[in-house]
Amino acid sequence: MGWKKSLGAALLSMACVQAWATTLSVTPTPAVTTQGSTISVAVNLSDVIDLSTYQFSLSYDQRMLHFTGYTAGGFLSSGGAMTDEFYSFETPNSISFVTGIAFGGASVSGSGTLAYFTFDTVAAGYSGLTLSDVLLLNTNGGDIATTIGNSAVTVQVPTGDVPEPASWMLIGAGLVAAGALRRRRVSASAAMA
Repeated sequence: MGWKKSLGAALLSMACVQAWATTLSVTPTPAVTTQGSTISVAVNLSDVIDLSTYQFSLSYDQRMLHFTGYTAGGFLSSGGAMTDEFYSFETPNSISFVTGIAFGGASVSGSGTLAYFTFDTVAAGYSGLTLSDVLLLNTNGGDIATTIGNSAVTVQVPTGDVPEPASWMLIGAGLVAAGALRRRRVSASAAMA
């Protein structure tokens, strides 16, 4: 009976570790928008302990989103240490190797935003926002176990671009009236000749 209790305790402790795991997630604002607008995408880190270095890449659908800017989120520098935060390059559908390093053996713990990205919405559709190449390191250079939370943004056609059915009826009535008026003028001209 003792081994069952030990196994149960081990499984329970593993479940508790999972409940408190560090999470790296993507949050678009707004998540549903219209073509021709701008969105902000935050990459948030929660429940981290002893973070000194991070790296990730963000993938998106370039047919719908056009990357316009990057800003460091400030979480890594919130510990007061000197930091360097940047992204290496943009490739089709991806912003690669977003990196942050705290110098002098400094680190931060807690939750916060690592980076903000801005995009213009250029076409209607659905674009996933996916994190990859994720690496979080503590001050000893060890990996920090991380759960990834991807997201998406939906871009819709602006409602003003699609006429309502009543508008189509008005347009049709106007065309019928214009055709009748033209016919009358042609008939009047033929009678005078």
